[in-house]
Amino acid sequence: MSAGGFSAYVFDLDGTLFTIPVDWAEVREEVARLAGGPFDAVPLFMKVEQLVSVHPSMKETLFALLDRHELAAVGGAKPTEGAVALLQRLEKGSRLGLVTMQGLAACDRLLGRYHVGELFDVIVTREDSLDRGEQVRLALKTLGARPEETLFTGDRLNDVAGGRKAGVKTALLGKPREGDLRPDYVFATLDSLRESLA
Repeated sequence: MSAGGFSAYVFDLDGTLFTIPVDWAEVREEVARLAGGPFDAVPLFMKVEQLVSVHPSMKETLFALLDRHELAAVGGAKPTEGAVALLQRLEKGSRLGLVTMQGLAACDRLLGRYHVGELFDVIVTREDSLDRGEQVRLALKTLGARPEETLFTGDRLNDVAGGRKAGVKTALLGKPREGDLRPDYVFATLDSLRESLA
């Protein structure tokens, strides 16, 4: 299954290109206290988006909370196997975008440490949007790329949903998942994706 032939490639950050050891259970507890109760059935960043849309005054507090946990975890973050080699290969002939629910501060620090930030033509963070589909659309706009010539790669089904919302082809990293939502491609590893470009 080849993922070649695209002129633009957009990636998710945490879980796809890097692993960032944030204690998300602790983050959820802190957000739940601010929200006034638990939200077990709702993904964390969807809850943050809901809270910010209903209570805009909470945005600064919520983002500061997230920044604190992410910046504390950046020191232990590591690139996913094959990530740097894949980005270096794609950067030679394609436009590259990054979309992430991480904040700009942690993102800049992490990408700077591994000297890969300069490989991206656009980086879209939660400060730009908390909606994954909108993040991908913003990336496409800056890249000047058409949806049909773009592949978006993430590690979760909500990445697939966001990519579909933006009208791009999607690739899921890891094992195929159960459910009605199916990506256009599934790659066990980033090395597998890189090999498919040949």
